[in-house]
Amino acid sequence: MQGILCFRIKRELIVIKSLAEDLLYSAKYWFIMKWAFAIQRKIRVAILLAIMMLVIIMFSLMESYNINRISKSFNSIYEDRLIPAVDLFSIADQINDKRDHLFTFLFTDEISMDEMKTYLKAANIRLDSVLEKYESTYLVKEESGHLQNLKRNLQIYQRDELLLINAASGNKEVARSLYLKNTVQLYKELNKDLRQLTQVQTQVGKNLVIESVKTQASSTFITQLLLIITVILGVVIVILVITGKQFMLKQEKYQMN
Repeated sequence: MQGILCFRIKRELIVIKSLAEDLLYSAKYWFIMKWAFAIQRKIRVAILLAIMMLVIIMFSLMESYNINRISKSFNSIYEDRLIPAVDLFSIADQINDKRDHLFTFLFTDEISMDEMKTYLKAANIRLDSVLEKYESTYLVKEESGHLQNLKRNLQIYQRDELLLINAASGNKEVARSLYLKNTVQLYKELNKDLRQLTQVQTQVGKNLVIESVKTQASSTFITQLLLIITVILGVVIVILVITGKQFMLKQEKYQMN
């Protein structure tokens, strides 16, 4: 009887040990699955976040590029259009001032020969300085062509001024005749060159403004798109968290059963 009892006890212990091992294995399996699922979720979230971050970085770089373009456009409007426009006005004003002095010298006695020569020398230096300043700015191809025409006509006009002064030293009537015959036409050519330069300045300025408006619209679109992506990212993360918790609760209930 004792032998039978011992055998039963051993058998029960073996059964209990087997059950304990099964429970331990199930616990280990559940724990491993739990962490595997958690790691898998984290990997998915990490990948999603990485993709979203890359998209955000890409659009941020585009936004930075657009801001730089807008900045360059406004700088160009100021440095290459507004300031040169003032220089053009100064050039036109100096040419007209030279014309007035030359007319006064030829048709009145208010300016002497020496005064006229001294004035022209200083005026030409000032005019050349403004032209060099204007030429140092950014010029489009059409603008460069008109500027070269202006400089060429100015050289012809300056030679004509010297010719008139020399002619006036001998006979002012001859100088006046030459002025009315040739110099007036030269003034028209100079004014034509100045008008063409002004028109190009205006057109290029308009193009820069249009480009800036387009770039600003693109920048606004990118900003709105980034906002939408951020909202979508937040919604996706919330969904992943909620579904993950629901799955974990199901796993726990399953293990308890």
